[in-house]
Amino acid sequence: MSASAGSMHSELAHVVQEVPGVAFLAPGLRSRLRALRATSPLARPGDDTSGITVSTARGDTRTTVEIRLICRSGRRALDTTRAVREAVSRHLATGYPGREFRIIVTVTGVT
Repeated sequence: MSASAGSMHSELAHVVQEVPGVAFLAPGLRSRLRALRATSPLARPGDDTSGITVSTARGDTRTTVEIRLICRSGRRALDTTRAVREAVSRHLATGYPGREFRIIVTVTGVT
């Protein structure tokens, strides 16, 4: 992953976590294993951005951004995913003009 891809992951993580209804990004395997060894909760501030994947398929002009997140209880998951997609789309259009993105938002749990 290039430095710019890491920067994009961090930017997107910040944008997603600001959306009402998002509890946190879904932890990846590394975070889960770290949680088994530590006494801290699984998702805590400063976790890596494993809930975000940015990729481009060979021959495709669009970059795919996949976001896996945990929703807060009491909020409709559909409303939260729509708000996340809109916030990310707005951020990418502003920060990366001229590039095409496909945004996939998946809710993997509710807390």
